[in-house]
Amino acid sequence: MIGRILLTLVILAITVFVLLVLIGLWDRHEQEITDSLTRIYEQYLASPAGPSSSPRATFREQPKLVGTGAVGSSSQGMSVALSADGNTVIVGGPGPNNADRERPPSIAPAGAAWVFTRSSELWTQQAKLVGTTSERGGGLWSQGASVAMSADGNTAIIGGPSDNGTTGAAWVFTRSRDVWTQQGKKLVGSGVGEPQFPLGQGMSVALSANGDTAIVGGWGAEGAWVFTSSGGAWSQEGKKLVGSGAVGKPRLGMSVALSADGNTALVGGWSDNNKTGAAWVFTRRGGIWTQQGKKLVAADAVGSARQGMSVALSADGNTAIVGGPGDNPWDRSRPFGLGAPGAAWVFTRSGGVWTQQGNKLVSSSAVGRLGTSVALSADGNIAVVGGFAEDGGVALVFTRSAGQWTQDKKLVGTAGGLPLSVEKRSCKRSYRPSAQR
Repeated sequence: MIGRILLTLVILAITVFVLLVLIGLWDRHEQEITDSLTRIYEQYLASPAGPSSSPRATFREQPKLVGTGAVGSSSQGMSVALSADGNTVIVGGPGPNNADRERPPSIAPAGAAWVFTRSSELWTQQAKLVGTTSERGGGLWSQGASVAMSADGNTAIIGGPSDNGTTGAAWVFTRSRDVWTQQGKKLVGSGVGEPQFPLGQGMSVALSANGDTAIVGGWGAEGAWVFTSSGGAWSQEGKKLVGSGAVGKPRLGMSVALSADGNTALVGGWSDNNKTGAAWVFTRRGGIWTQQGKKLVAADAVGSARQGMSVALSADGNTAIVGGPGDNPWDRSRPFGLGAPGAAWVFTRSGGVWTQQGNKLVSSSAVGRLGTSVALSADGNIAVVGGFAEDGGVALVFTRSAGQWTQDKKLVGTAGGLPLSVEKRSCKRSYRPSAQR
């Protein structure tokens, strides 16, 4: 009898130990997500090294940016965006997931965005931005879940999908003489025949180079809305963008991107076709938006790749990159806890026709969930792809030469964290038109 009791106690002890280990791993994973990538990297063009003729880039880590005036765990770094010259940055901090749940209208949202400016290599906080709202809060992420910035850094947009009980919204701010003010009311998409309150608006946002065209993704509403500004007044342009050829509920609008002129939009839907995922391209002509070609789906994706979790466009809109952090989920070569290897795919446009360019971009080292975030340089020849590593988040740099992509750099911030967002520019005059979640 005593032997059975001892055996039972040993089994219980082992079970508790395993559970504690798993809980610890999950807590670490969640902490990495909420900490995010708060490091800002400065890139300069450099001469090619070695026999390769592909463009190469050197990176130098800048001091960590942490906004003041945060309330509780702000999760700063979940989204980021840069001006064209790299001297103005906006950092989203929506707080923990569901931070706005049960928030009454009389209390401000938990999340915010912080603007920093650089002068003589010194970064200083310029403002903390919180959009006004008279509605109650809800689940999902608060303001700062997504951010984007115009080329001159004087216009910013902030997404908050938890506004008004997860209807969500986006807020536009403009800068004049270093002072930031909200421009007009919050942006909320609508349409005939749609639910009164389409869900999840503001989960992703992007701006054109001049800041006069904005796109707001609403993953719960399966689409994205375009807004334009005239004389500082914002209005919805056309109907909600909904891609054709979707299978099931694609979660269209989880990610969005705009070309510099605002005439090409890329919208990701990670859950399409049993989580294979896809992305849709839309173009504008005379104020009318239409889908261009079929949805973009990589030929070499494996399993539930979740393509479209992140997207980005080059300035001319002719190069697109689509992240799929769930690609190849059965690959067990990655260390335990990193998840699927993940990947990213590049597509190019010629004569209005989109084709996949080369094989998928993957890591040559132990990186998981690659494609959680993506970014492109203005000319489309340099891509940055975010993912996990054992010691935190990483960002891989890929360069293109003669249509061929090769891995060039691996960026790891000394503070660790998950690169939920990456922002990239190829030189001081180039423009990275959209910010990705």
